[in-house]
Parts: sequence; structure tokens; C-alpha cells
Amino acid sequence: MTKAAGNRGVVVVGGGAAGIAAAVCAARAGAATTLIEAQGFVGGNSAILPWLGFHSRDYRQVVRGIAAELVTDLHRQGHASGYVLDPVCGSAVSLDNHHYRIRVMQLLHDAGVRLLLHSPVVGVDRRDDRVTAVHVENKSGRQSIPGDIFIDASGDGDVGYHAGATWSKGRTADGRVQAPTLVFRVGGVDRTAMVEGLRRDHGLFRDLLADHPTVLAKLLDRLPEQDVIVFGGFTRALAEARQAGTIDVPATRVVGVKTHPTDEFAAVSTKVADFDPTDTAAISRAYTEAYAQIPQLLAFFTKAIPGFAGCRLLEIAPMLGIRESRRVHGDYLLTTDDVSTGATFPDAVAIGAYHIDIHRPDGSWVDSRSVRPYDIPLRCLTTKGIENLLIAGKCVSASHEALASTRVIPTCMAQGQAAGTVAALAAARDTGPREVPYSSLLNRLRHDGAQLRETLPPADPALIERYGALPT
Repeated sequence: MTKAAGNRGVVVVGGGAAGIAAAVCAARAGAATTLIEAQGFVGGNSAILPWLGFHSRDYRQVVRGIAAELVTDLHRQGHASGYVLDPVCGSAVSLDNHHYRIRVMQLLHDAGVRLLLHSPVVGVDRRDDRVTAVHVENKSGRQSIPGDIFIDASGDGDVGYHAGATWSKGRTADGRVQAPTLVFRVGGVDRTAMVEGLRRDHGLFRDLLADHPTVLAKLLDRLPEQDVIVFGGFTRALAEARQAGTIDVPATRVVGVKTHPTDEFAAVSTKVADFDPTDTAAISRAYTEAYAQIPQLLAFFTKAIPGFAGCRLLEIAPMLGIRESRRVHGDYLLTTDDVSTGATFPDAVAIGAYHIDIHRPDGSWVDSRSVRPYDIPLRCLTTKGIENLLIAGKCVSASHEALASTRVIPTCMAQGQAAGTVAALAAARDTGPREVPYSSLLNRLRHDGAQLRETLPPADPALIERYGALPT
């Protein structure tokens, strides 16, 4: 095994939403930073999906910082929508996935981040309560990457796992995780016919609003002017197709997003039941099953969804969208009650507000529960029993239910920004993250535009009147 050249500093594992934010913010704060990614591209699910959850259900923006910087940059260039407010998801942003990846690569380069692609982590060196290096396996062989502070943003808790940290996976009762999805993109959608059909069918495309007719009516009125539209419905049509034997998929609803390009739709409708994200055989089976579902769903779309008669397949995501894997135990575990009641913490470093959105392990549908804007404390990012390992993104210290809120892309980026910032401050002081003065961390987060509780505005009654609001 060879020792990779370069400064020690901050080592970030995982180039998805949380890892990108962590690496850029650590480097901007002055740390020598290495970002390690197992795939051949950066972005992970954030380079595949529309982004949900910048706003709370009362339409307050709870995530800013680097996530908002990327949206602003891409929107200015014509490669993203603006924030489209939504009564279930808070807000939705549609991005051109390829231009997003280009912009992220530029951000990493400009910040001075050293990037290692195609480099899965296969082990770590640990001395007492500190990680001293991570091991990667790539075309150059096995390499040891030393560091002062490490951030596990792998989505699977890989660094924590190899370092011997304690972790949980899935539901408390049986360990089953949320069903994953292989996203695919279609073109050829007739937007005018789609909007007319959705309004004519009185909201059959959005089951979670069925019991809220006033909110649904406001959404239907806005559809002609709205360039991003979230789907989660067509339940009866899918059931009839299943009974007729023309489709055999786990999902009982069409889930997806009509994105900002006039004729495109991002389908989030493939589901794989009884999935284990830590088992390679299960992952391989999931790809096989998801690919087999795509032609069936395309045929169904052409027959059942207004405006989709001429739709065609444009692209299949390069990686499976895994919603839940190992959750590394931190100094604090974010709970269901925390997110439901809008808990505040004295060491808050980010805010979340996306609803608890559990994609059932059998892939059928979701279990949704409202939340109030809640703080994410630094203690959810510091790994229990390991001095210099931070966690961010899907492997954050949270319960199964709380993760169903924190896992969305903007909230993962907010966690990553906090982790990268405290890592850089700790590396500069030659201390662990816990020893960084909280006031110093807050000052840097403020400087970089992160949204914190102290500047969270009150709800705007005019927005609630226009968009409607679900009970919390």
C-alpha cells in the first residue's frame, strides 16, 4: 500500500451533496482538503434529482449557504428553475444535471480541493480515539490517505463502519430501510395537455393533498404558471393496470417531478422492495429490477398521464438513489419528536424542515408526517467515541424517522457546510471539532451565508394565503 502525496488537513469521503458542501467550505476556510469519491463523477443523488426542501411548509427558507449559492448560479445561467413553493415539500428546484456537475467541478477546483475519483474507501487506520488515514483502492492500487480531520459523507457510513463506530440501519423493529429508486428522465411531454388534464382530473396526481381540498385548489389554480410540478398519484390507474396484467411494479403511485424544461419529467417511480444497501448482491439485484421496471412505467405513462402520449426515454440515472443506509451514532441522536416539534439546540449548525417522508420498505408508497423547522446540532455530526471523525448527509446521527426528513439534498448540504467549516477550524487549531469554540463556528457560518435560527424570518401570511398550508 502506498501513501498518497499531499497535505494532511481535512479528508472528506463521499462526493454527494453533503460531501461537496463539506469539501468546498473546508477549503474556502483555509484547510488543505481532499475529496474522495467512489464513482466517476461528483454530485451523487444531487446530480440526478430535483432538490426538495429549501423551505418549510409555511414557506420560510431554512437552507441557504452553499446550496443556495449553487441554485443562484445555475438559475442565473439558465440551468435551473427558481424556488417553486410547494405545500407538501416546502419548495422544489429543478436543475440541469449536467450543468450542475460542471459547476460543482469548477467550485471544487476554484476552492483548491484535491479530488480523487473512482476511489472507494476499503479501510481506515485508527489509533486510540482518532482516525489517522483512510485506505482507498483504485487504478493506482491501494493507497493510504492521511488526514487531521475526517468527514464521512459517504451516505453509507463507510468510514465510521471501518473505524469501528457504532451505527444503526433501518427501522428499529426489523432493520428494513426505505426503498431505493433508479431515477429516469423522459422528454416529449406536452405541457399544455398535461396541465389541462391534471386540472380536469381534480388532483389525482397528488394523493397527499386529497384531504386538503383548499390547498389542492390553490395548487391547481397555479399549475399553468408553475414550471416545476411534483407528482405523487394516479393510484387508481396504476391499480387498474396491475389488475389487467400490463404492469408489475412495487409502486402504487406515480412519483416524479415535471421539471423546468418544457417537455421533460424526472420519474422517481421505480422502487425495489426489501433492499439492503450494504450488500453488493442486493444492490446488483436492485439495478436489475429497477431497469426492468422502466419500460413498463414508460408504457403506463403514455396511456395514463395526460400529455405523456408521446413521451420518450431520455436518460437513466448513473446510480441508484439510496434513501437510507448506515446511520453512524453521534454524540446526539436526532429524534422523531425533535423534527416534529421543531426542537432547538444550543449547538445548532443547520436547520431542516422537510416533512418526514418514509418510502416504505416494500416500495408501495410513503408515510408522511408534518414537521416544524428544527435545529440540527453539531453533536449529530460528531461521531461518538472518535475524536476527529465528523458525519454528514444520509449517515448523520438520526433515527430512522428523523432521517426521512434530514436526508433531502438541501438539508444534507447544510450539514456538509457545517461539518466542513468546523473541520477546517479544528485543523487550523490542531484540535478536535469538539474543542472549536462555538462562537467561532457560528461566525464563519454567518460569514458564508448559512441559515441559522437567529435569522430565520417569521412566516409570511401573504404566502400562506396564496399557496395554502398543511397543518403542522
